Amino acid sequence: MELTEQQVQQYQDSGYTVVRGLISPEEASCVRNRLMDLLEGDHDWPDNHFQILDPSKCRNSNGGFVPIGVQRPAMREGVFEDIADHPNLQSAMAQLLGGLVKRFTDQALIKNPAISGQSFYHQDSYYWHLAPKQGCNSWIALDEVEREGSALAILPGTHESWTLIEHEGYYDEPSFHTARGGEAFKRWRIPVDQIDFSREVLLPMSPGDAAFFTNYTWHRSEPNDSGSYKCAYAIAYQLRENSGDRDRR
Repeated sequence: MELTEQQVQQYQDSGYTVVRGLISPEEASCVRNRLMDLLEGDHDWPDNHFQILDPSKCRNSNGGFVPIGVQRPAMREGVFEDIADHPNLQSAMAQLLGGLVKRFTDQALIKNPAISGQSFYHQDSYYWHLAPKQGCNSWIALDEVEREGSALAILPGTHESWTLIEHEGYYDEPSFHTARGGEAFKRWRIPVDQIDFSREVLLPMSPGDAAFFTNYTWHRSEPNDSGSYKCAYAIAYQLRENSGDRDRR
């Protein structure tokens, strides 16, 4: 896949770009269908792959836990690995990062219609600790996403200083838990008084479309008030020559 000059320039200047049809709708559907299977407990995966809703309150139709995040699924099954190592994805990442690349990590998201599931503005390197210009995240839509339907929002240009803003800890409501141990876990966000929401850009997307953004770009996601599940697959890459002990693949 060859990106346009405008896409590469937008990524450099604004910290993000959108690639329509990065993968086919059929490929997106295969991943989504497997996520729905995982939701109902059709797997033999270790618990450490899953972030879940409070297991004391929420159970799937088979009495198992309700996953909302699936960590590093490409380690477990080919249906995920095929997308995480997709030639179009690898090509786009190499063009945006400007060199040889390798996969850093991946996470599938299952946005439950019964909860908001929104995320707040944050920078991925606050979690990952990748150096400036070394990493890029892709967020591949597996459903139609839009306002009030889990779409991403970006604050253009927030990567320009290549610095991390101090984040504050918070717990989601309802709280998200680890499947191993069942404890609630804290996430991190940029304090709201530092955000100019008038500058944000919302990114509606169709299945197979992907948003690419730097690991320093401020981004969030809309709540899921659509009444149906909304799924996405987030896959991060890094420059190969600078991977060192930061490699999480």
